[in-house]
Amino acid sequence: MAEALYRKWRPGTLSELVGQNHVAQTLRQAVLTDRVSHAYMFCGPRGTGKTSTARILAKAVNCLSPSDGEPDDSCHMCLAVNEGRAIDLIEIDAASNRRIADIRDLTEKIHYSPAEAKFKVYIIDEVHMLTPEAFNALLKTLEEPPPHAILILATTDVHKVPLTIISRCQRFDFRRVPSQDIVEKLRKLSVEEAVEIEDEALMLVARKSTGSLRDAENILEQVIVSSEPPVTEQDVRQLLNLTDESLPADLLDLVADNHVKDSLVRLGQMIEDGKEPSQIHSSLIEIIRILILLKSNASDGSELGDALKDRLQSIAEKFSMERLIHIAKIISEVDFRDVLTPALPLEIAILESIMSQQNNQPPPNQFRETNTGSTSNKKSEEQILEGPFVNTEQKPKIAKLINEEQTKDTVSPPPVVPVTETNSKSKPSELGTNEVNLRTIATGDSIDEHWNELLRSLRQTGKRFNLGALLRGCKERKIKDDTLVLTFLHSSHLERINSEIEDPLVNGQFESVVENVLGKKYKISVELASNEVRSVRGPIGQQSHLVRAAQSLGARIVEERSKP
Repeated sequence: MAEALYRKWRPGTLSELVGQNHVAQTLRQAVLTDRVSHAYMFCGPRGTGKTSTARILAKAVNCLSPSDGEPDDSCHMCLAVNEGRAIDLIEIDAASNRRIADIRDLTEKIHYSPAEAKFKVYIIDEVHMLTPEAFNALLKTLEEPPPHAILILATTDVHKVPLTIISRCQRFDFRRVPSQDIVEKLRKLSVEEAVEIEDEALMLVARKSTGSLRDAENILEQVIVSSEPPVTEQDVRQLLNLTDESLPADLLDLVADNHVKDSLVRLGQMIEDGKEPSQIHSSLIEIIRILILLKSNASDGSELGDALKDRLQSIAEKFSMERLIHIAKIISEVDFRDVLTPALPLEIAILESIMSQQNNQPPPNQFRETNTGSTSNKKSEEQILEGPFVNTEQKPKIAKLINEEQTKDTVSPPPVVPVTETNSKSKPSELGTNEVNLRTIATGDSIDEHWNELLRSLRQTGKRFNLGALLRGCKERKIKDDTLVLTFLHSSHLERINSEIEDPLVNGQFESVVENVLGKKYKISVELASNEVRSVRGPIGQQSHLVRAAQSLGARIVEERSKP
């Protein structure tokens, strides 16, 4: 029976390890300087060389003629280890020998001197599978083993190993083998096995092995057995039932151009060709990941091949990084469980990826400029609503419905007496030269810039209340002579602001901040809005069930104005 490739070409020396140079260098120096530890912990993903390294270390410490910390791989002891007949090398599978009785047997026999080697080496594979009682039984022996014994623990889940065990070992973390290193190793194997295989096929095998050299060698062996030389990339795809990267790339290209129909048609064609939705889903996630890496220059795409690399690079240029991340989140959340039509979750994800871009609109402004002009012949009240649940396109419809509702029961609003006698509702033509809007003062910047700066400066001002927070409820700001007049909709806001500025210290701070922001010293005056701009809590707002319904959904009334 032919020997498996991963067994046949198992590394025999530390220099033959692939992708673990940091481990090889440290162990080589330890053997060379005779500073080998009594216990080691080898942890890392599967197929990265943990058990092979443990066997190489066992050969190195017992080799009859070592060279530069490496076993010669030809002496009697090295050959015994390679052929699996070394008496003093004991390998234990902790997955099947995990009981406390198995560990007690080990702790009893470890005190016996080696039969022919210098050191007795114990390799406990998948050590995380031991029971808590077995770990406790191993503690004392692991801490103080006999001088002729070396314990090497290997695991893929080091987080399951008690810290008391890890602290008694020298820990080595094995890394996933880079794709380029796997490709070089597979190329050497194909030459030794006299098999002709394309580089694109080797690259695909390396990518699908996800950093596990053993998995890559197994895939290569399957391809060699199932395909006629020369082995092509398509042979590997057929063997592994993989989707051609060009297909999900084409689909993402259509998504980038916001083609809804063509995207769904392309997805349907892939399913009709025999591709499983879950398989397409995995391919999409992988391609999106590659696009993100290419977009961020985190990868040069050398492992993809020139044709696929150029194709994905052109697609990546159509996306922004924010949109790629958004699409990645949408696609990764696809769940095929409990679905009668497996293609439906993937179709919905594609539609969301496209429509999220089409519906990307900025949120409504919290501070809107309102029309405060008065109209003598007022017939009805129009209320404009804003909120997270009120769509901009729906506002005219809502306003129309509210008008119809209010015209049925018109109630005269109660008069609102202003605190300071100021005709805040004067027509623009009646404004004097001494009264200007904040929009035109100072450097001529917009009102939002001046006002937001003023609010930020007043953030820490006030004794009972935060002035910056209170002023956010200001309805209107204007300058009259040397006075800054602030108009509020609600009497509660007015009372709070008055209670603050009545304090001379707070008032002085307020005027100082205004002077710094506006470039001129102004007195501060506050007043309540007139009848024509009423509070939300007015009778009409209270009587309209449509208004109350909209408010319950998070909307707020920002203006009530007369309708001609």
